[in-house]
Amino acid sequence: MPLPMDADEFMCELIDGRKNFRGENLSQANLQGKDLRGVNLYGANLKQACLVKTDLCGVDLREADLSNAYLCQTRLEKAKLQNACLVAADLSLARLHQANLDSADLNSAILFITFLIKANLSNADLSYTILRGADLSNAKLAGASLRGVDLSQTKLDGVNLEGVVLDGAKMPEDLQSADKKISNQGILFNPKWRLYTWEGLRYRSKSEIEIAKALDRAGVLFMPNSLARLNSPEGRRNLEPDFIVCHQGKWGILEVDGPWHTPSRRVEEQERERLFRFHGIRVVERFDSKKCEKQPNEVVKEFLQMIEGMY
Repeated sequence: MPLPMDADEFMCELIDGRKNFRGENLSQANLQGKDLRGVNLYGANLKQACLVKTDLCGVDLREADLSNAYLCQTRLEKAKLQNACLVAADLSLARLHQANLDSADLNSAILFITFLIKANLSNADLSYTILRGADLSNAKLAGASLRGVDLSQTKLDGVNLEGVVLDGAKMPEDLQSADKKISNQGILFNPKWRLYTWEGLRYRSKSEIEIAKALDRAGVLFMPNSLARLNSPEGRRNLEPDFIVCHQGKWGILEVDGPWHTPSRRVEEQERERLFRFHGIRVVERFDSKKCEKQPNEVVKEFLQMIEGMY
């Protein structure tokens, strides 16, 4: 690794017209308040660098190491930060509007009152970050991890949390209160579970989402993970099938068998199936989760043919 370039040397070369500092070692450099627009810092080593109030708008920082760097009030609008390392960096009051942080590592970073409006945080690791007062309005978070993050004072307007890891996360009060309301959908929000949503409905797995999309394409009426009220030997009770489907006026239940459907649970599942059949639903069929995810159209076609042939 080359010896670190000090800030004075860096600025002299910048003034002389050099713009390409790709892979340069600038660890611990004090570049506070400098205008670095147009500089190429792809893969640069900026560990513990002082970049407070520095203008890095649109700068190429892909794969750069900014771990433990000081980026308070730094301008990073539209900066390219894909795969950058920002572990434990201080980004308080930084502006990252429309910045691209796809697959960036921000584990334990400080994002206090940080502006991430319309930022791309897909697949980024935001585990254990401080996001108090941060604005993530309309940011992209598909595949990101927010494990252990307190989001109670974070602005999430327009954010889609589908596929986001939320283990141990604390949600804003408006989302918490919405999920405490009475709901006929079987899956209630739990921050310890991974959240899968599609078209405003919750699912337990990607396999269920693929089946929902296939049923949608087939144009049938269906209710995913909805609680049903029915008779049982113990009296009236609620049960939640994966999909209640109505096809040509005929009803059926489609179950997606994931890893939680173990042989030890088969007796319980057979009892559930008997209860639904007792109420006149003739088709109650189970399909392997992997097949549902990889071949959802074939699963739905087979299931609908069963309904047609049974009645």
